[in-house]
Amino acid sequence: MQVLSRLKAKLRWHHLVHGGIFLTAIALFPILGELDLFEAFYDFSRAHEDWELDELAVLVLLLTVALLFSVIYQARHLRRMAREKEAMRQAASAKARHDPMTGVLNRRAFKEIARGVAQALSPSDAPRYIALMDLDKFNPVNSLHGHEIGDATLQEVAERLKLEAQASGTVARLGGDEFAVLLDETANAVQAERAAQRLVHEIAQPFFFGEKAVFIGASVGLVALRYGDDITEVMRRADKAMGVAKAEGRGRFSWYDADQDRQAMDRETIAADLRDAIAHDQVAPWFQPIVEIDANHVSGVEILARWFHPERGSIPPGVFIEIAEDSGQIGTLGLSVLRQACVQAKDWARPLTLSFNVSGVQFKDPNLVPSIRMVLEGTGFPPERLIVEVTESSVIDDFGEARAKLEELKALGVAIALDDFGTGYSSLTALQNLPFDRLKIDRSFVTNIAKRAECQKIVSGIVSLAQGLHLEVTAEGIETVEDLAYVSYLQCQRGQGFLFEKAVPGDQVGELLDGAWQDLPTVPVSLAKVVGT
Repeated sequence: MQVLSRLKAKLRWHHLVHGGIFLTAIALFPILGELDLFEAFYDFSRAHEDWELDELAVLVLLLTVALLFSVIYQARHLRRMAREKEAMRQAASAKARHDPMTGVLNRRAFKEIARGVAQALSPSDAPRYIALMDLDKFNPVNSLHGHEIGDATLQEVAERLKLEAQASGTVARLGGDEFAVLLDETANAVQAERAAQRLVHEIAQPFFFGEKAVFIGASVGLVALRYGDDITEVMRRADKAMGVAKAEGRGRFSWYDADQDRQAMDRETIAADLRDAIAHDQVAPWFQPIVEIDANHVSGVEILARWFHPERGSIPPGVFIEIAEDSGQIGTLGLSVLRQACVQAKDWARPLTLSFNVSGVQFKDPNLVPSIRMVLEGTGFPPERLIVEVTESSVIDDFGEARAKLEELKALGVAIALDDFGTGYSSLTALQNLPFDRLKIDRSFVTNIAKRAECQKIVSGIVSLAQGLHLEVTAEGIETVEDLAYVSYLQCQRGQGFLFEKAVPGDQVGELLDGAWQDLPTVPVSLAKVVGT
């Protein structure tokens, strides 16, 4: 019986120990599984079922100690992984918020900070100020000294900005050679201006890299940041102010001007509308008559562009022509108007000449001659009826290039006129070097000429010069009978001006040719009163 009792007790302990081993193995499973020891441990326990209780107790104790060390190891491992993960997160966050080259904030981080400032302000708080900077004359640095010096220059710029901003300012590189500074919260408008002046001064100082010296500058736009401001709009305003600083000569600062910005936005809107209007031939040709003074009849017309906007009404040519030049649409606009004019002029009762004014921007376009050829061929308009007018400012930069282009135009069969003669600085040189057929005396010399002795001498000299060079002459700006009388006295062949007619749409030219010109003013028989003889 004792033997049986001892056997049963041993079996119970065996079961208990095996159960403990099993539970311990489960606890150690993450480690044992990684070390591939779980099966080895199980096989060991099965192979030593005959161990005594004290031996098994020692084994359980060892396993418990092992479990304790395992738990400690796992805890430390998890803490280390958490620290590494947090360090990686912080490094990634810093990298995402900082410019890798200069170490200052990037555009995204700067806008986040500025947005937070705007949200933290109250309606009664004084505004903060942002200085947006673009480096002047930086592009040549890379080409002259190499990208390594260019990068080093940007780094030095960032350091100077940080020194100027001190600890309370926020400096960022927005991209390329553009930086921004959110000024100290104690700064007022006067202090903001002083800070901007210091920034301009600091960047204007030379940057030394060994024996090399780099000279650049900075243009700064200043803008106020107020409660609830939209940061995207604030940065747009700062960019506008910076553009003004550049336009005014660079190396300076400029405040954002709301009125000026509204005008700029209005111009941008007009430019967009103009693009659509050109595409749909909504900028139409109007025609101002050119009169043969002695014969007292219309021999030609000058093409003038007119645009009636569906919402703004009539937009003056002085406005939309300038916008067309600034926005790169002047070539398309001019050819659209010329094409429409050629189509209309083909149906007129008399073969009037068309005078087409080419701006300086258009004249420099390498596609000018092929485009005019295409218009003439596409409309079937006779080239000999087209007069291309160019201003002196269009040709004085390079007489050789200008001559080549003018000869290409003459090869098409068109005539060439020098417009606004007398207003430039080298009109005589232009006449001497370029193949003009006609010249037009600028209106500033003709209007009210009977009362201006100096203009009488100038116009008399121009007409004599033209006659000597066998050039036909048109006097612009004839507004009174006295103006007409005087240019007629000087034997000027053609006249143009409000005395005859302002520009009219194409559908009214036919009426003028049908008889309305019978009432043209005639030159007085006696000119003694007019010319003082």
